[in-house]
Amino acid sequence: MFGLWTSTLEDVSRYRMQLMAGLAGSGQDENALRAHWRREMAKLFNGNPHRADEENLNFEGIESLCRSLHINCSRNVMRAQFTKADGSKTGKLAYHEFKDFVRRLKERKDIKEIYKGLASDSTEGLNLNEFLTFLTDGQGVDVVANLAYWETKFQQIIRKSKIHCPNSQDVHEENQSRMNFEAFTTFLSSTANNVRSTRASEAKFDRPLNEYFISSSHNTYLLGRQVAGSSSTEAYIRVLQRGCRSVEIDCWDGPEGRPIVSHGRTLTSSVFFSDCISVIGKYAFVSSPYPLFLSLEVHCNPEQQQAMVDIMRGILGDRLVEKPYMTNAFSLPSPEELKHRFLIKVKAGENPVEKTSTTDSSIGRRQRSFSSPFSRPQVLDNSLVPSGPLLSSPPSISPSETSSSFWAPGKGSMTTTSISSTTDESDTAPAAKKEKKKHKSKIIKPLGDLGVYTRGVKYNSFALPESKTYNHIFSLAERTFEALCRDPDTKSQLEKHNQRYMMRVYPSAFRLRSSNFDPLAFWKRGVQMVALNWQTYDLGMQMNDAMFAAGSDRTGYVLKPKELRKSIPSLTSAPGPSSDKVEKKLVKFSVEMISAQQLPRSRGMGAEESLDPYIEIEMLCAEDKAKGVASGEGGLDASARNGLSGIGSPHRRRTIIVQSNGYNPIFNDKFKLSLETKYPSLVFVRWTVWDSVDGRNYGNSSEPLAMFTAKLSSLQQGYRHLPLFDYNGEQFLFSTLFCKIRKEEPVSIRSSENLRLEKIGRLKQFGQSVFKRTLSVERKNVKEGAAGYPS
Repeated sequence: MFGLWTSTLEDVSRYRMQLMAGLAGSGQDENALRAHWRREMAKLFNGNPHRADEENLNFEGIESLCRSLHINCSRNVMRAQFTKADGSKTGKLAYHEFKDFVRRLKERKDIKEIYKGLASDSTEGLNLNEFLTFLTDGQGVDVVANLAYWETKFQQIIRKSKIHCPNSQDVHEENQSRMNFEAFTTFLSSTANNVRSTRASEAKFDRPLNEYFISSSHNTYLLGRQVAGSSSTEAYIRVLQRGCRSVEIDCWDGPEGRPIVSHGRTLTSSVFFSDCISVIGKYAFVSSPYPLFLSLEVHCNPEQQQAMVDIMRGILGDRLVEKPYMTNAFSLPSPEELKHRFLIKVKAGENPVEKTSTTDSSIGRRQRSFSSPFSRPQVLDNSLVPSGPLLSSPPSISPSETSSSFWAPGKGSMTTTSISSTTDESDTAPAAKKEKKKHKSKIIKPLGDLGVYTRGVKYNSFALPESKTYNHIFSLAERTFEALCRDPDTKSQLEKHNQRYMMRVYPSAFRLRSSNFDPLAFWKRGVQMVALNWQTYDLGMQMNDAMFAAGSDRTGYVLKPKELRKSIPSLTSAPGPSSDKVEKKLVKFSVEMISAQQLPRSRGMGAEESLDPYIEIEMLCAEDKAKGVASGEGGLDASARNGLSGIGSPHRRRTIIVQSNGYNPIFNDKFKLSLETKYPSLVFVRWTVWDSVDGRNYGNSSEPLAMFTAKLSSLQQGYRHLPLFDYNGEQFLFSTLFCKIRKEEPVSIRSSENLRLEKIGRLKQFGQSVFKRTLSVERKNVKEGAAGYPS
């Protein structure tokens, strides 16, 4: 019975998706159109018998159908297309006229101009050579590297368009291998033309763990929309399906000797530790084969700590790393070597500094063996996450909860950062603390021994022996981290530390609404585990998604840029700023904001109200606000009035406002953006869709209609459709933005300046040459004039 119920729900859902896709897609799907028509006729006649010539829809019926399918164009536009399709002039549309109405609505005039410019004969279509030329020159695709794939894709798109357009069977044989306009439109909106690379690179993850950014979660067990907080194993499933590689588990004493997971010393509910480990064991590698970290915050008595050890061993089995892969090793293993393995992050046991944790100041790298490649398709997560308004002007890195609504999460998300997370790692800056006597660890040795490659050590100083053991990890609250970075010498030591060793940073306990900080502030310092509240889809979480969204990045591991992982002689070198400063680079790219498709309506919008959309494009970088140098051209500049750009203050520009059209608005705004940065791989771009309050002014409504954030280095060039997401992080089915993207390779500021000076020198030289030539001609003319016209 349960199977019948679930299968019925799946069939209904699939039918609904097919109906929507039939009208939203680019092709003329006869079956989907017929299904739409039959559904409306059944409603009109209440299932009663009727003649075929009685089947028609008046304008109100057509309008109702369009609204139900989220076609949000103005009534005037809809009326105009209705009138053109009404060939019989009866004020009603029969089925064949309804088909013409749909064709007119779906016609992509913005793509038609592109298509005409590519095909030598647009009536016949693109041949294979023209298509491959478009990919190479227009889309920046290396076709030669994968020629067979693109030839196959060309034929697949053509065959698919013929299935949806039965009339194409009458076309001459010589046109059967050409891509017509409908097929070309289908290709541009297909996954083969994704704005982000979806194909994983062949590069192996064979560098030590400390050389990667790792997708990490804070308070993973918490669900959103809870005033007092609610713990659930479902939260672990969600983040693991989305590629998270470090989850947090707060452990407390439970009933009958069974440890529980809970938001410590709050009103939150709890879940058994064994249930969490069971779920984690099942879902750990559904989206990535690379190692998963279990970050344990332990507040259990010795007996229940032993129970934790037994549970993990029993459920995870030989996938649990319990001892180093190599004895006398002085660097961390690579993700490649740790495929399908669980790593425990836990504080050291009774003897925190053991023989295996030797300093590595003079030890070379060890040889490694690699396991065979393994990959699985990513399992997408479409589950709900808490709502949260995302306004468009971020404050500083660490705003107070009431200082700005930009970083605010969902209105119902009132969970706090676990006090357990900050018991031993307080948000108070180290300098402000009174010195305490060293106390023995409360972690029993069997549990502490599981921290093989991530042994938690409390931070006291970067100069102490425990800060130089190859397998230690510091876990800091964001305010502690910020306090360390205020001192230039300590900041330099922190950056050097993170080039060799592991660090985790988590949100402050004062973020009462589970908001997130700007992860750029921590990635730029080389922090591997920037742990965020995944239940809150604010800008911080959007950037985290973008960091791990393209190609091999979806594994949850991203190789840090070279400047953040280069080897250094020793941590004992003289304090102070690094002698080998990272050189700034000039990053340039352009975006032609062409159009949007089927934009979502805002909540509470009346059925007769229309959208007046405009787009904001933001460029976010890892430079400090006072040092950022960013500029742009095109559209309206909506950046900070003081001209500063950097963390917390993105460069922002806006398109025109398109009145009364949320279905297919055309913008045709061109933007050129550039910035100077030491971290070109940490540049992000965000598109936000807004609805003008009156159709004329740019005053933002309470929350955006949709948004999309991407890492600049992940964006593919050319004509691309951008997916759009709501403030819960859920993707809209058919809402997209259509853009043309161009990127330039970053160049050093020094080289760029030399080129600029060289160009100025050439212009000066040319000007002087022209001036001298002009002067000599004038003198010659004066002499000739003097000879012909004596005074």
